[in-house]
Amino acid sequence: MNDAPLIDIFWIVFSASLVFLMQPGFMCLESGLTRSKNSINVAVKNLADFSFSVLGFWAVGYAIMFGTSQAGLFGNMGFFFSMDQGPFPTAFFFFQVMFCGTATTIFSGAVAERMKFSSYLVIAGILAIAVYPVFGHWAWNGLETGKLSGWLGSRGFVDFAGSTVVHSVGGWLSLAALLVIGPRSGRFPKNGPPREITAFNLPLSILGVMLLWFGWFGFNGGSTLALDGSVAGIIAKTTLAAGTGAAACILYVWYRTGLPKVTALINGSLGGLVAITAGCHCVSSIDAAVVGAVSGLVCVYVEQLLFRLKVDDAVGAVPVHLGCGIWGTLAVALFGDAQRLGTGLSFQGQFVIQMEGIVAAFLIAFVIPYMVIKGIDRIWPMRVSREEEEKGLNVSEHGATTELHDLFEAMDYQTKTGDLSVRVPVEPFTEVGQIAKKYNHVMTALELASSKIEHQHALFQELFDSSPLGIIMVDAQGRIVDVNEGFAALFGYLPKDLRGRSDISLLVPEHLIEEAEAALSSVLKGKTLTRETIRKDKAGRLIDVALFIYPILVNDEIQGAYYIYNDITQRKEFETQLSHQAFHDALTGLPNRMLFLERLSSAVHRKKRKKDFTYAAMMLDMDRFKSVNDTLGHQIGDAFLIAVADRIKACLRDIDTVARLGGDEFGIILEDFNHPREIVDVAKRIMRELEKPVVIETNEIRSSASVGIVLKTQFYQDAKSVMRDADIAMYRAKEIGKACFKVFNNKMHTKVVRENELERELRDAVFNEELAVYYQPIVSVRETALLGFEALVRWNHPTQGLISPAEFIPVAEETGQIVDIGEYVLKEACRQMVKWQKLSTNNGHLTISVNVSAKQFQSSRLVKFVEEVLDETGLAPESLKLELTESTLMRNARTSIRTMQGLKDMGIRIVVDDFGTGYSSLSYIQRFPIDGLKIDRSFISGGAQKENPKIVQTIVALAKSIGVEVVAEGVEEQVQLELLKAANCESAQGFMFSKPLDEKEITRQFIMDLEN
Repeated sequence: MNDAPLIDIFWIVFSASLVFLMQPGFMCLESGLTRSKNSINVAVKNLADFSFSVLGFWAVGYAIMFGTSQAGLFGNMGFFFSMDQGPFPTAFFFFQVMFCGTATTIFSGAVAERMKFSSYLVIAGILAIAVYPVFGHWAWNGLETGKLSGWLGSRGFVDFAGSTVVHSVGGWLSLAALLVIGPRSGRFPKNGPPREITAFNLPLSILGVMLLWFGWFGFNGGSTLALDGSVAGIIAKTTLAAGTGAAACILYVWYRTGLPKVTALINGSLGGLVAITAGCHCVSSIDAAVVGAVSGLVCVYVEQLLFRLKVDDAVGAVPVHLGCGIWGTLAVALFGDAQRLGTGLSFQGQFVIQMEGIVAAFLIAFVIPYMVIKGIDRIWPMRVSREEEEKGLNVSEHGATTELHDLFEAMDYQTKTGDLSVRVPVEPFTEVGQIAKKYNHVMTALELASSKIEHQHALFQELFDSSPLGIIMVDAQGRIVDVNEGFAALFGYLPKDLRGRSDISLLVPEHLIEEAEAALSSVLKGKTLTRETIRKDKAGRLIDVALFIYPILVNDEIQGAYYIYNDITQRKEFETQLSHQAFHDALTGLPNRMLFLERLSSAVHRKKRKKDFTYAAMMLDMDRFKSVNDTLGHQIGDAFLIAVADRIKACLRDIDTVARLGGDEFGIILEDFNHPREIVDVAKRIMRELEKPVVIETNEIRSSASVGIVLKTQFYQDAKSVMRDADIAMYRAKEIGKACFKVFNNKMHTKVVRENELERELRDAVFNEELAVYYQPIVSVRETALLGFEALVRWNHPTQGLISPAEFIPVAEETGQIVDIGEYVLKEACRQMVKWQKLSTNNGHLTISVNVSAKQFQSSRLVKFVEEVLDETGLAPESLKLELTESTLMRNARTSIRTMQGLKDMGIRIVVDDFGTGYSSLSYIQRFPIDGLKIDRSFISGGAQKENPKIVQTIVALAKSIGVEVVAEGVEEQVQLELLKAANCESAQGFMFSKPLDEKEITRQFIMDLEN
């Protein structure tokens, strides 16, 4: 074809030049998809493989591929191709050498970032002078003459521009090499998911795709070997297939992953270009679009297959060039127009020969090269070392550094030395230089932070080392990492004795080991614990400690725990002392009221749970203890109480409880007895012991005790109820004469309830005018003439009627309300007497006698109050008599005399009430400024009994001897009156003359009589 038109020759040369543009396209694509540390190596390989492939194809490859065919298998003429054979052969050689360079460059990208440069050149040489030319001979030999003579081409195999001859051959060889040298380091970790390796510069890769796309116009358009009418359609369909391939691939990936990945767009467009290359001259535009779209899906599925097989293709060469090359070769049979193909084969025949071509490419470009590469790798490893791979092939293979590499080297040096003061060099006018500048800023901040952390660590270490608290640090397995001096001082272990040990029995008593293990387990799950517990030191001594355990968190992971021990032995001892003081009486050492209640409550609840359990409670109060304190002093009184406590304890068992409840009151709990008689015997034994004299500092003290007992305890619900009833029984014992015991019964309880009701209602009785003053006449014994009245209080209850003074006066005295009642009676009696005296001049001699209670008499305001009443009512002082009991006067003789003298100074007369029942001593009568004696009714109500007349006569004689008047009370019969007459008693009162009456009846019956 030396006579080919120059325009065709020009087209071939121009197309070849376009194909040459695919070389920089491949360089941009592969450099952008690999890491920067390998980008120079990738670029150098692209230039080198193209150079060596041109040389090998010129010397050997072209002759094998297009020389005279030997049985359709290879050529044997035209080695070292001569350029003076004419313009067309030379143009054809130029076009084919570009194809050979393309096939070689495909292999370059696939094995990037791990294959030695020298190994790569060997494989590239094999591809350029053997693999590619041999398969090219089978498919394309005779192409320049228009008559194919290779065994595939002659049988109808169609590969218009090299989907298989160029791309599949390059793809098969790439796959063989990948299987031998393996994936890049870190791409498929043994433990963990595959790691995607980040592309260095995707915009650069996209530029490479655009250059490849442009070069493909020459690749496919130039394969016509003539500038004819089919060129435009071929280039247009090439572009259409690339576009649909890109669209299909990115849309599918976007749908599956949710991301429009750039690599999908790259691989889809290149896959479309590869697939359409085999049949771009014989398919319609619709078919071209379908071929391109399917190729995009082929890229995805082949890439996923390689991923599952852990085959690491750095740039996607196998999916794009091998996968889509196979698809494009088959598409010739599926979509190719038979007339344009011109093979004369049926569809089935065309499909079979296309498959044969694919299988032949597999054998010549994969099977044989795999065995060759495997063999070479065994003798001469083709892969760089792991260290070289991590460093990057730019440096390890070519010694070619980049500014980024230099930055990394400086960072590595800093990492190895740990010197944060080192700064990397900065080139101010580049991006890497700006990164270095920012990196230096970060390092400055990091150095400051590190310095601060070191300072804080030093402070913590100082605190750890010098803390008086014992501190242990353990790891997540419970092994001791470190201990401080405070711990050594507390427990006696040296730090070296414990580091690395995890035997908690060294510190933890055996009965607490399970608790300690659970505590550590809980802390290692993130909890913080604070507790007081017991640990043992090296000598086995038990120590009370406050223990604080908290987890050590590093990056939100628990790395261990800190144990902080504080010796609280002294505090515990102090707490024990305080606890004893809180629950025991300081004077006697006995349990106090609080502990007594607690133990009694325990007994009550135990009785509820266990019906056969028995317990009883006693309340004991010393009789006349106040007089001991008053006469001998509190120091002697305290010593006496200690002796009492010792005597009570001596009468009890160890299981029993005796407590001092306050003052001279004691509580006793007796448990587990068989018969109530045992409790009574204990009470008697205690009373006998307490009646024995106690000698303190030459003072012999005699006393006794009143005891209340609760025996039937099965119905009680709480301790306070038991104490209440024992108290009631004890007071009942005091009421009936002291020095005895009483067992509680329901009648006592009823009485107390009744008294409580009276106490509550009595508060309002005065203000509600429920109290009334009654008057009992006092008459002369001889003439029975009226001399005066005694004022007596009565309670007219709104619902219960008239309540006896014997019932409510003791309640009033106990609660202190007697003072208010006494003041009311005094004022009302004086007011009434003035009223009576005003009725007639005959009444002027009448007197009014008013009882003064002990509490009222002891009040500091009594004298002043009486004076105010006299002033307010206008009663003459000599008309008022105040009656006091002997016991009231004797409580404090000196104070009593002073108060009585104040009353006497006003002209008021003082009468001793109930005389004869108390001291009845002439000496005390003479000491007090009294005006009269009132003989107690007990000496009158006995009538003519032998002793009574003598007693009455004695009292009257005694009174006359000191010049005081005598009044006898309780006269009810004539015989009693005769007794008084015989004794020369002056005056008397009693039911014989009149019972107490209200002021209306007194006025009607007595006052009006006087007036008449």
